[in-house]
Amino acid sequence: MIERNNTNVALDRIFEEAYEMLASARRLPLVDKVIIEENDFISILDDLKEAIPKEVRSASQVLEEQKSIVNKAYEEADRIVQQAKSEAERIVGAASAEADRKVQQEEIVKQANAVAEDIKANALRYQEEIKQEADEYAERVKQESLQYADDMLAYLGSNLQSALQGLADNRSSIIEERKNLDSRKHNLLEGGLDEEE
Repeated sequence: MIERNNTNVALDRIFEEAYEMLASARRLPLVDKVIIEENDFISILDDLKEAIPKEVRSASQVLEEQKSIVNKAYEEADRIVQQAKSEAERIVGAASAEADRKVQQEEIVKQANAVAEDIKANALRYQEEIKQEADEYAERVKQESLQYADDMLAYLGSNLQSALQGLADNRSSIIEERKNLDSRKHNLLEGGLDEEE
């Protein structure tokens, strides 16, 4: 959990630097465009490239932790069921021994068997309930982990798309400005030639 929080902080810092770069960039006159330093923007992209795998590893670690919790729940359920079965077998054995000792007391044997069957039924029912709860918990953990991973990827995709779109817009603006400068230069040259003639 600490690693995930640290990664979120790193991502927030990277995006904050990107926004600050755009906010402090020199604006082109007469157009809603800005010029940013290529090396600075590449540095931010490198930081982002390094931070994203950490977040993916963090999501994988969460999934592994949830799997471990589910496995422990299954192990505990099996232990409880085994303990209940052992207790049932012990009671049945004790009842059988008592029945053998008192062969003529058939009613005791019947009652002991009924108790044993009831204990077995309760143990099996408890086992089924534990396994059902463990399955539901595992499914809920899986859904929450997948939702977290999907939300994080959507967040990263949205910010990357915005940053890349800003870069593309700035490049288009620079290309357009260069065309305008070339056109002005050409017009000035043609004007000078006309005056000489």
